[in-house]
Amino acid sequence: MVHQRVRLTLHIIGSILKYLALIYILPLAAAFYYSENWRIFLYSLLLTLAIGLSLEFGFRTTRVIERADGFSIVAFTWLLVPLLGAVPYVFFGWNFLNAFFEAMSGFTTTGATILERVEGLPRSVLLWRSLTQWLGGMGVIALFIAILPKLAVGGSQLFGREFPGPMPERLRPRIKTTARILWRIYVGFTAAEMALLYFLAKLNLFDSICISFCTLPTGGFTPTSGSIGAYANPLAEYIIMVFMFLAGTNFLVHYHVLRGNFKIFRDEEFRLYLILLASATLLLILSQGLGSYRYSLFQALSIMTTTGFVTCDFGSWHFGAKMVFLALMFIGGCGGSTGGAIKVVRSLTLLKHSRGMMRKAIFPKAVIPVKYNQKPLSDEIIRDIISFVFLYFLVAAAASIILGFLGLDLETSLSAVAATLGNVGPGLGGVGPALNYAWLPGAGKLLLIICMWLGRLELFTVLMIFLPRFWRG
Repeated sequence: MVHQRVRLTLHIIGSILKYLALIYILPLAAAFYYSENWRIFLYSLLLTLAIGLSLEFGFRTTRVIERADGFSIVAFTWLLVPLLGAVPYVFFGWNFLNAFFEAMSGFTTTGATILERVEGLPRSVLLWRSLTQWLGGMGVIALFIAILPKLAVGGSQLFGREFPGPMPERLRPRIKTTARILWRIYVGFTAAEMALLYFLAKLNLFDSICISFCTLPTGGFTPTSGSIGAYANPLAEYIIMVFMFLAGTNFLVHYHVLRGNFKIFRDEEFRLYLILLASATLLLILSQGLGSYRYSLFQALSIMTTTGFVTCDFGSWHFGAKMVFLALMFIGGCGGSTGGAIKVVRSLTLLKHSRGMMRKAIFPKAVIPVKYNQKPLSDEIIRDIISFVFLYFLVAAAASIILGFLGLDLETSLSAVAATLGNVGPGLGGVGPALNYAWLPGAGKLLLIICMWLGRLELFTVLMIFLPRFWRG
């Protein structure tokens, strides 16, 4: 059983890496165009292609992907892809740990960076940073399910392990068709943002492309050290706000709206999403004054959707405002969005479950089902959500304690874990929006890399592979 599962896992990962190598063509072309060092991307392409082909043909198997196989394939894909994605940075001269941190932050759409000055990078490297986030947003495996025939069989086993949030309803009976629809919406929104930033906000074409590649995946990387605030362009900020909001919304809502079904706006999660955003923005404005409305709205959207773009140093804001940001880091965007963290749908379910438990205390014999959009939720779904939230806070607490023992203060430790486990990016204290993660000790960076990996795959997919019973079948 172990041998067969390992063989299938390596074979599928090899197929994915083989095609992932082709993505290097884009930064390679940019390096040629801007007369930069193109060899780092050519070597990265050849290395990734060689490893992919070796795994694909060296571990051929006829085994069909089963439910348990999905955990190992997705978990190790999301570990090996950032490992190989770090290769261009290593060729560029970075030490391996910093390169791996930046690549993991990119593919998991976290946006935490070890770079002190982004402007010093070649444009081809900046493009690669943005591409890693764009690929990671909708999901590396979701992309290959949409285009690779061999992943059509068993694709649901992979899609369910990778797609952020509780498993969305299928838009079509075949999971491959669902993946294609989601990617079309994703590409369409990305192209629309590029056009608006370039033609309407008058940003240069390269920056428009990079920012758009990092908005829809709720990533947060930018071609400037000052993030979006460096452009001092209010119109660009409003455009980005719109697309951050769309990225943090369940993509099922976009699908139904594009098909003319506006009843989807009655969705309970979407309404709570709006209420939380409005409440957070109001609290931030009250703490900073009416003149801060644009900054408050932008930062509330950026942190709740886990995008991580910055227009001001909110780390220096009122303590109450920083608590709002910390809360948003844990809540995150909607299920079925590209946002990270716990997700609004889980928060909503727990609120409903808690209300039901309180009513049950008054009327012990009453049958009080937990409903979502007027449909009862099964006890299994509720148990899964309770288990996830418990594990999420347990991992956050354990990681924060470890960072504390490494010498970080409470604010920095807690927010660094919240920002990486929730795939947000900037935290508070020593990892605030005006700072970076470069100064952290090596053990701290490695721990936060693990947090990013766990957060992107929502804990269970990664934790399962460490159970001995999982490998015993």
